[in-house]
Amino acid sequence: MSNKHDATDSNFRESVKQYIESQQLSEDGLARMEALFSAEELADKEKFSEGLFRQEPVHLNEPHFKAASHLNRASKSRKPLVRMIYALAASIFVLVVAFQLYSYTQMQQLFNGASNSVVMTSMSWKIADEVARNHVKMKPLEVQTEQLSQLREYFTQLDFTPVSSSFLANTNNGDSKMLGGRYCSIQGLTAAQIRFSQKDKQPITLYEVQYDSNLYGEQPILERGDKPTKLVVRGVAVSIWVEKGLLMAIARSD
Repeated sequence: MSNKHDATDSNFRESVKQYIESQQLSEDGLARMEALFSAEELADKEKFSEGLFRQEPVHLNEPHFKAASHLNRASKSRKPLVRMIYALAASIFVLVVAFQLYSYTQMQQLFNGASNSVVMTSMSWKIADEVARNHVKMKPLEVQTEQLSQLREYFTQLDFTPVSSSFLANTNNGDSKMLGGRYCSIQGLTAAQIRFSQKDKQPITLYEVQYDSNLYGEQPILERGDKPTKLVVRGVAVSIWVEKGLLMAIARSD
């Protein structure tokens, strides 16, 4: 019924417009008529908008309501799964971080251990190279004596007292005789260079200096069962160890 009414109204307006145009109204009259029809159309549009946005009762059986309900249930069913995925991701992240920290700690320990070993080996080579050079030069002795007591009386500029070495005695089975000694240095510290003779063999040189772990690094200590470090430098066999609080080294050209 309303459709017929709208069609009739539209036809009526069109007829009126045609009649007005046929009567040759002035431009001002035409403008007034156009404004009148525009006002009526605007009123019709407002009525249509009010009907469009008017809140109507919602029926549960309507298709759009059923679809919304289905999406809501699906969203609720996915929430536990999403939470589980987040929890799993967080657990994996924690495990990765823990593994990296553990690996870093292990690498640090390995690096420190390797670093200490490199430092010790490097210092041992420096000591061995220095005593080997002194041994090869065979500079004249500053004091000649077979007695340790007389040797001690000569070395008054040392910060320690020269001692006999049990390692030297055991190595040569007592088959060595003290010839004398002279001052020298090992890595900048004043040391004693004591020379011994052997039957049918080249002389050997014993070096003694105050042991400083900060300077010489960790070296094998005879009293705790460590074995001396043995190196061959410049064709000279060198043994290095700590005994009675002194760093000692033997150089021999066999």
